[in-house]
Amino acid sequence: MVKKKGVPEVGELVICRISKINPHSAFALMEEYDIEGMVHISEITSGWVRDIRQFVKTGETKVARVLSVDDRGRVSLSLKRVGDLDKNRKMKSYRMEHRAEKMLELAAQMLNKKPEEAYKEVGSKLMEGIGSLYEGFLAAMQKPDSLLKMGIPEKWIAVLKEIAEKNIEQKEFEFKAKLAIKTFKPAGIYVIKSILSEAEKMHLKVHYIAAPSYFVKYSSKNAKKGEKEFQEKLNKLAENKEADVSFVIA
Repeated sequence: MVKKKGVPEVGELVICRISKINPHSAFALMEEYDIEGMVHISEITSGWVRDIRQFVKTGETKVARVLSVDDRGRVSLSLKRVGDLDKNRKMKSYRMEHRAEKMLELAAQMLNKKPEEAYKEVGSKLMEGIGSLYEGFLAAMQKPDSLLKMGIPEKWIAVLKEIAEKNIEQKEFEFKAKLAIKTFKPAGIYVIKSILSEAEKMHLKVHYIAAPSYFVKYSSKNAKKGEKEFQEKLNKLAENKEADVSFVIA
């Protein structure tokens, strides 16, 4: 795993592997930083702990919260101050990072590079600039220019984008608006049909409400870009000279 530099911040959630157990404390290796922290017996779980080994075992993976970091870089951790929701989120994020590591190794193969070259040329820059390999793959799909600014070569970005598109299921954002179409032309019904046909060609989903109102939806995997595109499509419909087209974005 690509390691984070320095020490974690107070309050940060970290993935730990229990490395040593004493009568009144446990030591845990923070895998994202490759440094060890200490969990005092009072921070193992809520309530009185008679035997610390009943709650932690050597080799177990845990999610801990950073309580303090002293001047020497020694880290105090807590297991009891991590709720189930935070624990699940952190473990999910950790699994995604592991997945991203495999994807980065695949990218290296596609460019005839060694894994260590991939981490040097891409991985370390993503960790420094974004703090996450997985987020780096998302950026390759959605904001490739941001990777260029980090000094990542275009050939790498292209391969990261290709792999991400094949392996990451993107969330779709949906935009909605109420559309009103009025016309006093003799063949008004055909004018309206033409406008609705144009809307569908622009990948807008149209649903009839009641004359003269319609409901339109637009989906995009990029929230910011999708919002802009939706606005532009609605503006184009409103430019129609044969009818009065207005809209209200929901």
